[in-house]
Amino acid sequence: MGKNELKNRKIWQDLSGGKAGVAEKNFYTIMSKEFEGTDLKVRPKPREFTDIYAKIKLSPEILAQIYCPEETWKHGVIPDYAIANIKTKKTLYVEVKRQDGWVEGKERSAGRGNAHERSNKFLRLDC
Repeated sequence: MGKNELKNRKIWQDLSGGKAGVAEKNFYTIMSKEFEGTDLKVRPKPREFTDIYAKIKLSPEILAQIYCPEETWKHGVIPDYAIANIKTKKTLYVEVKRQDGWVEGKERSAGRGNAHERSNKFLRLDC
């Protein structure tokens, strides 16, 4: 695709971002309602993994092979939601993804996407 075609093309992220927010809100609303009166609780933006990469201890041999800046940074992930089982103390971490990529000039049903490749699930066992 040339420069002119690219500059006139719609930016899919602008359309997708708003729809993703709706999908996340719907997930929370529906799951919270479904879990009422059960041992399951859903909570948004769990922060247990915000520094998960900083906690990894590497051997001196590995450290010698990689770039190690003087300053330390906090690296991690913040999933969209956590679903905790209060009784078992197990938590499932969820990323809400939409699978409705689109092909410009065609119907939505012609869309494609890779949400299955981008989604992640984390399990934390608090034993």
